[in-house]
Amino acid sequence: MMKLFLALLIFISSFANADVVKPALVEISIIENKTVEIEIDLSLEAAMTGIGTQYKNTTDAPTSAQYDKLRALEPTELRERFKDFELQFLNSLQFGVNGQIQTLILTNSKLDIVGYKKRPRKTILTYQVKLSEWPKTLSWKYGKIYGDSALRWQVYKKDEYNWSQWQWLRSGNPSGVIDVNHPEPLSTAQRFYQFIGIGFDHVVPLGWDHILFIVGMALSSLLWRKLLLLVTTFTLAHTLTLGLAMYGVVEVSARIVEPLIAFSIAYVAIENLMTHQSIIRKSVIVFLFGLIHGLGFATMLKEFEMAPDSFVTTLIGFNVGVELAQVVIVLGVVSILLILRRLKLNYRQLAIVPISVLIALIGFWWGVERLIN
Repeated sequence: MMKLFLALLIFISSFANADVVKPALVEISIIENKTVEIEIDLSLEAAMTGIGTQYKNTTDAPTSAQYDKLRALEPTELRERFKDFELQFLNSLQFGVNGQIQTLILTNSKLDIVGYKKRPRKTILTYQVKLSEWPKTLSWKYGKIYGDSALRWQVYKKDEYNWSQWQWLRSGNPSGVIDVNHPEPLSTAQRFYQFIGIGFDHVVPLGWDHILFIVGMALSSLLWRKLLLLVTTFTLAHTLTLGLAMYGVVEVSARIVEPLIAFSIAYVAIENLMTHQSIIRKSVIVFLFGLIHGLGFATMLKEFEMAPDSFVTTLIGFNVGVELAQVVIVLGVVSILLILRRLKLNYRQLAIVPISVLIALIGFWWGVERLIN
């Protein structure tokens, strides 16, 4: 029994030290003096250790130990380390103007402080290209090893919003040829479907916090009315704070939100261990925790700066994607429990209790780790 417990702790600790690898955000600006500026918002430590979005978290990668060491470095030291890696990084990129591959020159690098180690550190690399003629077409390809990325571009004009819509590039796929003079507009429906995919990915497979919370909630009952009430309550709550946070009405530091999310996971799982659960109490608790999770969703979505006319469409699309992911998780959990019940097995002892204990331990461990780091 003790060996099993130790193995469980090792398993939990591997989750606790994990960072989710976020897609890089790439912004290309065409400036009046025939200069093109490219800003790449990325996790530099993940890039330097070859950890892309194909990994659910950094601990899944064989280079996770190197990642953790880089994540603990001060910005000046990490910047120095990047100098030795930059050529390899540039060789994985392809930026074309008028059909010609260009050489990128680093003009600025902005690295956040070490800060909260349980979140990937934000790094912005700024590259420039000096052109002999005005660009008519652009093309971009991010390194396949880094996985997914998102791209947008603009012809820069002071005090004007000229950004194109975000283009979601999966698994290092190229952007294709972008016609600067005759850009193909993204329809409202295309933008909506695009952010459904982004919202879904943010939960499955990238959002371990949200996955564990939904699993813990789905384990609470096989009565569809109770499950529907809990899922609806959670949805309404996180939709409310997601919208308020995106409009700037509510803003709470990640150092507060992230530990609360972790402890909410633990609490929902602990509730499953009680023989007599109050659906009213649990619904109230789920609503309160849903408000917190909505702030967590907003942290990610805020990184996509959006035009005012597409803001609502993007917000709704993202939220629909999140809801679809939640439905998939709930249906998966309920299906397993129903199979066990159909086989006349004690599904509470075989699944609900052990999984809830594991989720509670992970949530509590995460909460403590996020408080002290």
